[in-house]
Amino acid sequence: MDELDYLILNALQEDGRTPFTQIAKKAGVAESTIRSRYASLVEEGIVQTIAVIDPFAVGYNAPALIGINVEPGAVYTVAEALENLPEVSYLVLTLGGYDLVLEVFCRDRENLTKFITGTIQVIPGILSTETLVIGQIFKLSFFWHPENHLLDPKS
Repeated sequence: MDELDYLILNALQEDGRTPFTQIAKKAGVAESTIRSRYASLVEEGIVQTIAVIDPFAVGYNAPALIGINVEPGAVYTVAEALENLPEVSYLVLTLGGYDLVLEVFCRDRENLTKFITGTIQVIPGILSTETLVIGQIFKLSFFWHPENHLLDPKS
């Protein structure tokens, strides 16, 4: 990755619909160069284009974060079972108070309750769960960019 790749990533994070011509003009290169670099970034799995949706705006009024503790040695088996559930949008292994943390989107609290008690808690290997129901989203973004010193090898 070089400075041009980071410029492309930053431009697309600000607005995923930024035309390649506009990025090329800012970078001082041909549009074909941006198109080629973008294709490489996608192929390498560095970037993907997605739409960020406000769950409340589309009727999912019970989003939640769930912390899960699992039996020793079962974290990968449990994670595999969880990642296949359509309600799960985010799943990570953590090195803190929980073995796994996931984010789910459910239509209402009844649906969330059924999902936790009837789907999550019955997965073999799960010892306990703690649910944090999201009451309001202040920021929903996938915007992230490397520190500026990564762009300038001299710093």
